Amino acid sequence: MNRAIILVSHGNLASAMKECVELITGKQKRLYALNMGADEAFDSFSSRLGISVDQLRVRYKEIILLADIKGGSPCNASTLQVLKDEAVQVIAGFHLGLVIECCLSPASPRELIANASQSISHINSAIIRES
Repeated sequence: MNRAIILVSHGNLASAMKECVELITGKQKRLYALNMGADEAFDSFSSRLGISVDQLRVRYKEIILLADIKGGSPCNASTLQVLKDEAVQVIAGFHLGLVIECCLSPASPRELIANASQSISHINSAIIRES
């Protein structure tokens, strides 16, 4: 797989998610984290993200940016990268299952989302209750 994955988030969520993924799967050489600090301006974060994407594009054919929440500053900065380079894909609303799937599967972004969304369930509804 010639794909790099960059987690982008508010606070330290991206770094913490990377750490959790690697606890389960082992070191992921293609997985990166970029946190946006509470006092960081959008332009500063967007610039750091652009530099990271440019550096990774030298080595990777495709870059997937996984943002913590749709409409948030990290996601909006990621969207700017898509406008500069069609090899950049953005998925908003990451969770542990999605990040692991992204690291281990060559599936397309649409397939990754479909597969990961199947792991979200209301457990109470799945339990058969007997009176």
